[in-house]
Amino acid sequence: MTTQYLLFPLIAVTFLLSACSGPNTPQEVSEAFWQSMLEGDAGSANTYSTLVDDAASDSYEQDWRGVGVDWGRVVIDGHQASVETTLRGLKGQSEPREVTTYLVKKDDQWLVDYYRTGDALDRGPLFGDVLNKLGRLGEELQARRSQQSSEMVREIERLNDDLEQKAEQANEHFSSLLQEYAEALEHHLDAFSRSINEALQNHPAAPPEDRRRLNQAVLRLDVQRDNLDTPDLRSVARSSQTAVQTQLELAQLSDEFAGYKAEWKQRVAKMEEGLADLLQRARQPTG
Repeated sequence: MTTQYLLFPLIAVTFLLSACSGPNTPQEVSEAFWQSMLEGDAGSANTYSTLVDDAASDSYEQDWRGVGVDWGRVVIDGHQASVETTLRGLKGQSEPREVTTYLVKKDDQWLVDYYRTGDALDRGPLFGDVLNKLGRLGEELQARRSQQSSEMVREIERLNDDLEQKAEQANEHFSSLLQEYAEALEHHLDAFSRSINEALQNHPAAPPEDRRRLNQAVLRLDVQRDNLDTPDLRSVARSSQTAVQTQLELAQLSDEFAGYKAEWKQRVAKMEEGLADLLQRARQPTG
């Protein structure tokens, strides 16, 4: 009798804890996102996505009433994931639509990449693959452009082997310098991200392409900032380069963001100064 009385509250507590934990895996988050979309609950859908501003939600310009969802293969690659998704009953389409739900991991939480998933939905699986290839090509070109504009990033590339050797040898001097710069860079990336978010909030009528560019910039910076929790040479170099790339991309925003663009350029210049100091001090003998 006593055992039964004790067992019931234990089961209840376990159930409540599991209910409060929310969706955690890529598939669980995808299911929660699409269920909210089907129910017309844009606010809830946004909590499971990378959208910074709820006002930017357009429900992919679809009428989701009566639509069903089936799930396929889940692929997890580091901080990115994809879930094969089949949509049944879309308006004007007699056949099920196979798309991909893309996710990224931010602050240890999986989120649906709203814009990338929307691109896959708009263009279908074949065009989605082409878009991904073009996106990767664009990223490579953007990286080259950022390297051309940033002497500090080029310097990291030239010294990469030398500095990695120092890190592998557990050089205390270099490790201390790297940690110091990583902490400063993390602060700069956070301030950069918050400034972009502020620009997004203060310009609700900005062109959709500008809003998309700002939203994705916040996402990229936040992911790189999180990677600096346990800094190494690779994460520091990648985060520095991402900041340069982001500033270059945001320079393409419309003129209403002129003041912000000038501020962001100065922020990145400050990061480059810190990186230059790191490289200079790393070259100095420790004896």
